[in-house]
Amino acid sequence: MENEKLMLKGVKVVELATFVAAPSCTKLMADWGADVIKVEALFGDAIRGMGGTFNSPMTEDENPMYELENGNKLGIAIDIKDEKGMEVLFKLLENADVFVTNIREQSLAKSGLSYSQLKDKFPKLIHAHILGYGEAGPLKDKPGFDYTAYFARGGVSMSLMEKGTSPANTAAGFGDHYAGMGLAAGILAALYKQAKTGQGERVTLSLYHAALFGMGLMITTSQYGNEMPLSRKVPNNPLMTTYQCGDGRWIQLALIQYNKWFPKFCKVIDREDLINETRFNTITAVVNCTDELVSIVEKEMMKKNLDEWSALLEEADLPFEKLQTVNDILECEQAWANNYLFKTKYSNGNEGILVDTPVRFETMGIKEYMPAPKLGEHSAQILENIGYTADQISELQNSGVIK
Repeated sequence: MENEKLMLKGVKVVELATFVAAPSCTKLMADWGADVIKVEALFGDAIRGMGGTFNSPMTEDENPMYELENGNKLGIAIDIKDEKGMEVLFKLLENADVFVTNIREQSLAKSGLSYSQLKDKFPKLIHAHILGYGEAGPLKDKPGFDYTAYFARGGVSMSLMEKGTSPANTAAGFGDHYAGMGLAAGILAALYKQAKTGQGERVTLSLYHAALFGMGLMITTSQYGNEMPLSRKVPNNPLMTTYQCGDGRWIQLALIQYNKWFPKFCKVIDREDLINETRFNTITAVVNCTDELVSIVEKEMMKKNLDEWSALLEEADLPFEKLQTVNDILECEQAWANNYLFKTKYSNGNEGILVDTPVRFETMGIKEYMPAPKLGEHSAQILENIGYTADQISELQNSGVIK
């Protein structure tokens, strides 16, 4: 790809972050053409050692969990607790447009890296910060992960469970990725300001707020009696729930315009006798007996397998979708046709599949993928680019300031 086509060509980003949310933000920016330097401690980003929890490789030569969040970046490993290490970080920030971190505010301030400490020193720098719970309130200093701040405190787990059962064991990194995308959007707005005024900005996004934003429709309507969680057997709309098919697989109906689509659906399931049934044929009536209609539809859906129902619903042009597992997605024709998935070869020769970042640009296309950096892989190259001599680099390495 020609560099001129990269949307964020010339934008320099320094990342001091771990795990998923903030690194996924800079991964988006790297995919869009920004020059991202990932700064790690000498022991590395903690996610390098998380693969075992998810039955995934976590060696230096094959580490998919780290790879997913950190491809297309350059990497340097620095001991920023050392004065000379901090000097290196400040030199990187001198040349940067954006600083992205998820370090807690107290620790940032202790290291001299909070926004208030940097804004005068680097007036054009955009200071982008992923938080757990926000900048104020009793939880502002509490550590936050998507399991806790997003799924638990944000009401997601309790809203998405089947009513009367236990909360689901949530999908790791789910909330992190949406927070990362949201922070990237905020950074782009700040870059626009920076281009116009030359001034930096503080950009924050909390996992907790990201959850509230995602749950906005449900939080708003809860004031009026729309209580979560719901049972799939007693939904707000009996044609907006899941049904099991005859082969044991599941289908999601999404007949949002109930009055319009109910007659057509009745024909699909060969129950035209229901079309004039006054208890069921309008949304205002059916809300009083949703469980009855769900019970009827359940029995009908068991008469055919998922593929048969899919063909009939597609022919009727009714909105639905099969419920895919993550293993189904690895073989999903739609995902591969749009390059939402891609294959990569690790340095040990093994091949794996990764998910590409969303958002596409017509003229840019998809940037060629560069594997995530091994720990400290580009330290010397990065230091040389900011003016360090070979002797100075060797001294830093020998004294344990860099890896």
